[in-house]
Amino acid sequence: MSTPRSRRTNVRIDLPLLLLAALLVACGAAQAKQSDRNQPININANSFAGSQDSGKITFTGNVQMDQGSFHADGAQATGYTDPNDTSQWQRVVLTGNPAHFQQTEDNGKLVHGQAQTLDYQVSENTVILTGNASVVEEGQGEFHGEKLTYNTDTGEIVGTAQAGGRVHITLQPRSKPATAKPAGATPAPASAPPPAASATPASASSAGTH
Repeated sequence: MSTPRSRRTNVRIDLPLLLLAALLVACGAAQAKQSDRNQPININANSFAGSQDSGKITFTGNVQMDQGSFHADGAQATGYTDPNDTSQWQRVVLTGNPAHFQQTEDNGKLVHGQAQTLDYQVSENTVILTGNASVVEEGQGEFHGEKLTYNTDTGEIVGTAQAGGRVHITLQPRSKPATAKPAGATPAPASAPPPAASATPASASSAGTH
């Protein structure tokens, strides 16, 4: 887990060399799927090792995880159960080249992202993407950085770059409605073609005979 694009606005944020500064992006009207957090988490893979009681299960080979409209996949995943309730997942860490996720927002738009590592922290409703991370909100914008944190509950994104690095954002402009013509306005009459020149026959002079 298409709007026609007429123009892109590129925004580059330079970050201080010695600080790992964070950029908080409130995604306007975007709202993640609120009902997903109440859905069960299903994980499928070619094989797994571990147990819920031990608090850790490792999944290997074509790993796929689903929770409502939220979907993630990778080559391998490690799931950690809640120490207070081993029947519940606390977090699932997926790795791949890259690993992917997608989710449908309440407004029906799709959000999808990828990175070398996806750390889905279930109890915090967040996905931490690390390593050449990107998140795309269809029709709204794209976010790129070394580390991005996506909130599966609110749709907010936090971007963090390495020291001396950058985060990169591309935002889509809102389409402006077509300008309406004033009421009662009548179109200008078409210019009438110039009248055709009338051909007047030359008068024949008659010679009188006397």
